[in-house]
Amino acid sequence: MPAPTQARPAHTSWRTLVGFAAIYAGAALVGRLTVLEGGEVSLVWPAAGVAVLWLAVRANGSLPRIDLAVLAAVTWVVNVMTGTPPPEALVLSAASVAQAGTFCVLFSRWCPRIWLGAGRTPFVRVEELWWLVLTAVVSSLVSGLLVPAVSWLSGDGWSWPLVLVWVVRNTVSILVVGTLGFSIGSWLHERRSAQARPGGSARWVPTRLGEHVAAVILPPAMYGLWFVALESLPLAFPLIALTVWTGTRLRTRFVVAHDSAMGVTAILFTLAGIGPFAAVGDQVTQVVVAQLYVGLVSVIGLALALARDERDRLVRDVRAAGDEARTQAGLLATIVDTMDEGVTVTDRDGRIVLRNRRASELMGGITSTTGAVAASSYYGLYRPDGSPLPDHELPYRRALAGEKVHDLDLLVRNVGVPRGRVLSFSSSLLPDEAGGGVVTVMRDVTAQREELTRAAQVQASLLPASLPDVPGYAVAARFSPAGSVGGDFYDWQPVFGGLVVTLADVMGKGTGAAILAATSRSVLRSFGPERDVAAALVAAEEAMEADLANAGAFVTVFHARIDITTGTVTYADAGHGLSLLVRADGGGERLPALGLPLGVDPGASRRSGTTHLDPGDLLLMFSDAVLDAIGGTVADLGVVEAAVRGTASADDAAQAVLTLVAGAGEQLDDLTVVAVRREDVRDLLR
Repeated sequence: MPAPTQARPAHTSWRTLVGFAAIYAGAALVGRLTVLEGGEVSLVWPAAGVAVLWLAVRANGSLPRIDLAVLAAVTWVVNVMTGTPPPEALVLSAASVAQAGTFCVLFSRWCPRIWLGAGRTPFVRVEELWWLVLTAVVSSLVSGLLVPAVSWLSGDGWSWPLVLVWVVRNTVSILVVGTLGFSIGSWLHERRSAQARPGGSARWVPTRLGEHVAAVILPPAMYGLWFVALESLPLAFPLIALTVWTGTRLRTRFVVAHDSAMGVTAILFTLAGIGPFAAVGDQVTQVVVAQLYVGLVSVIGLALALARDERDRLVRDVRAAGDEARTQAGLLATIVDTMDEGVTVTDRDGRIVLRNRRASELMGGITSTTGAVAASSYYGLYRPDGSPLPDHELPYRRALAGEKVHDLDLLVRNVGVPRGRVLSFSSSLLPDEAGGGVVTVMRDVTAQREELTRAAQVQASLLPASLPDVPGYAVAARFSPAGSVGGDFYDWQPVFGGLVVTLADVMGKGTGAAILAATSRSVLRSFGPERDVAAALVAAEEAMEADLANAGAFVTVFHARIDITTGTVTYADAGHGLSLLVRADGGGERLPALGLPLGVDPGASRRSGTTHLDPGDLLLMFSDAVLDAIGGTVADLGVVEAAVRGTASADDAAQAVLTLVAGAGEQLDDLTVVAVRREDVRDLLR
């Protein structure tokens, strides 16, 4: 685990340093009172736990060198004052510093949340307690390696019992004093925080008040009875049952205080030669066993309390999550039920998971009673042309098959909707994380489709109603909007001695594009067919400048005049560039654009170009839907030329282009084709 890098509260004032030094000195003096006669190592050393709290509060991201130096000095002074020779006291000081420093480094890495709390953060997870136990054992072992030097200096040689006493007593001291100190520190911090808030309070309302009172009275009585009246019984571990009770039933801070008090009681009785531990061998063994008992009581009680707290938090979180989920579900259900669109969610087997009220209304009140999507005939679903809808074409089945279902129009006609209505379906697969299945959204588009139908009729009425009667020339056209209406249009006007042909493509599709297309046709017609083709485009752009600017649109136009006597074609091309001249002799050429589309650069000059139609030649004009279908680049226009070459008439040529686009897949844009063929006399004689 990497070293923590977060900021932590710092308590670096000299007052705090002096205060901890004084508390540590007092704890060390208490420990020195338990030195065996003729020995140099105390049997009890609460100063080890105080040192841990000292560094936890004072350390600020690194080893506090000043604090360690003060700790070493206080340890040496207390030992010397209580009869330890200075050299041996120096070893004990070094061992204490080694333990405190090792604990500081390891605990800051292994349990950074507690360490960064600077004594204000309580233990809340069992895992944190195990890290404390491990750190206490390791740091005690590290410092214990220096302890035999005390025996060596006194001439007694190596002493394993001395090392054992050191490791056990210091580990237990850290566990008991450390957990108690962290608990008290967090409690004080919470009190100050509560009092600092407006209307704040540190008042505590205990739960299970009777059990807390019993825990204050019963355990001391039980320990007194067991250690005094029943001291002949060489067994104290049944008293752990009290720890289990408090750990599973009472507040965690109370458990820490209770276990600490009972541990101190057991140690004091043992030091006084009273109780079951006093009957175990020599005094060193007695205290080691008693220390192990105290450590066990402390760990068991706190572990049980923390595990219970974690379980309670988990239960609260699960309940809160359940409540939130139910609230969100209710909110979602309310939103879905108030939607104007119908929503249905089905699983992969077709079972209905969710269906809002609007979905039932749109289907005329016809709903499945089996909990699964019924056949299309059950609902009265038809294709837009009125033919029955096969079950495999149901929107949710098409989505399950991997198709993209978006704005699919279907006709619904049943007893609930006798006149029928048009619904637009969109179905999408749900991710596996959400359980899979399909969500289907349906909208009533009957009125929209009727409006589009009327708009299409109006647009169709603007197109030439009949083919022009031009001697020696044949004209044909095809128009297929991507929707009901489109932004393409074509027009022709026979004039004296010639024919004027126009093909235009408004950027976009739909009703807006259709309106601009109708406007473009009307404007171009208003200037008269006799006008110069380039001048006609300039005048049209001037007239439409405001409309195009407001719509943010532009129009590409091919506008040509054909002299039927000479075959001369004079044309102006505003950004269109999709006109081909297919020669009867096998040649061909593309008529390039001669300027920008209308609306891109208003006021720019326009120029015209000329070409020539010989007998048998074909002039082919088309919209960019053709280019998109064959590859999207001008270099692909050879495909179009190949498709129309060899056709017998203008009508065959226009149909060949339509067939070419249909074979390329879905039509995404409006499609317009105009073909003008100069008849060959030999063809007419056949």
